[in-house]
Amino acid sequence: MKSSENSPSRLARWILLPCFACLATLSCPAQVVPVADAATLAKYDLNKNGKLDPDELAALQADQAKAAKTPVASADTEKDNAVVQLSPFEVNSSQDRGYMATSSMSGTRLNSKLDDLAASITVVTKQQLIDTAAVDINDIFSYEANTEGMNQYTEFSLDGGAYNETTTQNPQSSNRIRGLAGAANMAVDNFTASSTIPIDSYNIDTVEISRGPNANIFGLGGGSGTVNLVTAQANLTRETTQLTMRGDSYGGWRTNIDLSRPIIKNKLAVRIAGVHEEKGFERQPSQDDTNRLTAAFTARPFKGTTIRGTFESYRDVFSRPN
Repeated sequence: MKSSENSPSRLARWILLPCFACLATLSCPAQVVPVADAATLAKYDLNKNGKLDPDELAALQADQAKAAKTPVASADTEKDNAVVQLSPFEVNSSQDRGYMATSSMSGTRLNSKLDDLAASITVVTKQQLIDTAAVDINDIFSYEANTEGMNQYTEFSLDGGAYNETTTQNPQSSNRIRGLAGAANMAVDNFTASSTIPIDSYNIDTVEISRGPNANIFGLGGGSGTVNLVTAQANLTRETTQLTMRGDSYGGWRTNIDLSRPIIKNKLAVRIAGVHEEKGFERQPSQDDTNRLTAAFTARPFKGTTIRGTFESYRDVFSRPN
């Protein structure tokens, strides 16, 4: 027979246990549902009950975690990462830096990197032409390897034992490459050009000198080398204005102007370049007066279509000393 002394303690346990259970339940932290704004509710409250249910809350938290891991790209970053596609049939002189040019069309007739061409090719940039005050082919050849202009080479002929010096009478053809007789082959924008029209830097962006029989790629036939002139083109995106004047110690002077204007941005542009030069001579009376004018246009009617045209007028009146 059990004693009745344990009855009060048993009764206390039955009363206190539910109380402890209630306290334990109250002490457990409840999940706090965040208060969502109207935009968040409109996006995630699929059942339209005015609050975020557990599955809807999970979708919100997943999107927030994804956004935290994804870096925000700025406009400058997107611009820097944009792919720039260049035409294989056009050398872009704007990529040249100082005296360094990276590509040429004289090796393969396509815009190719100079590093990939197994040929002796030199590209004279516009900056080098300006810094060396190079005007004609004789000035350019004075600073290049395996090339000779009027300053280093004298052209002559023998007529019945008589010595005839012809350099000063035909200065644009008094040059040679690799020591081979005959003037360098001439090309303008990869098309055969007459060597009787002298080179003038007023309308040239770059000069490509290709040495050796690889110059036959232009169909000119000579084995010494070819000089390809990349003429200045009208700029579709920005205006440029240049005015240059110079003089020499013998009374000669030269002035030229170069204007490029986009008529319809990215669609149509025109460029006008002109030069007037009067050479000075120590022997008098002598003269060599030159007037040249170049007009060019660039049209881009469609995204993948570019049309270019160039016209040049050349007038030279001279009576050079012998």
